[in-house]
Amino acid sequence: MACRIQPFMVIAFAALLVFLLLSASSPSATAQEPGVTVINVPPEFSALDIRSRDGLHYIDVVVSDYNSWADIFRVDLEILDDIQSRVSHVQFQQYETNESQERQTNFLEPLGSILVRDLSLVLYDMEPDSIAERSEMRITFVISPVKGRWLKVTATDLGGLFAIAQVEYLTGTIGVPAAVHPLVITMLALAASVVVVGIRLRREYFGN
Repeated sequence: MACRIQPFMVIAFAALLVFLLLSASSPSATAQEPGVTVINVPPEFSALDIRSRDGLHYIDVVVSDYNSWADIFRVDLEILDDIQSRVSHVQFQQYETNESQERQTNFLEPLGSILVRDLSLVLYDMEPDSIAERSEMRITFVISPVKGRWLKVTATDLGGLFAIAQVEYLTGTIGVPAAVHPLVITMLALAASVVVVGIRLRREYFGN
């Protein structure tokens, strides 16, 4: 004799699934002291632009962090070849460690010798009046041209959350790919679970 699934069992299972998905998508870290006192969220890229001037490449990266630009720990820029292997790697690091509160302007080069430190710079607003001014930091990496196919940028905050953008390494304004936020994935999963529950209930009451 087939076991009949009661509607309340399906609903209870769906509710449990919703709870688990929401729990998994909720950030656990809180904002660091320099921030705007909100739950810690990953940084985002507002703009990415590659310009060529006097034989050099100027790569402008605008990073937004709603905990404040002061919550941004490091921004890594990597040049990759056709098979995604690193050709060059430069970075801006705002603090010596992710536990330090003393800001610095430190451009580093873990791999290669293309970084022009004297021209590279970082800009942010010390007396912000708007959310954008409190959140945004513009880092300009100036590098010598190097043979590569892809440009990969990673922004990491003090809490360890990060965002990644990867585009073709070409001069000219580049639109940054929109990051898929974990909440979007959660909502899609919730929508799928609702559809499954609806189909199950329809079969229970009306048959195939």
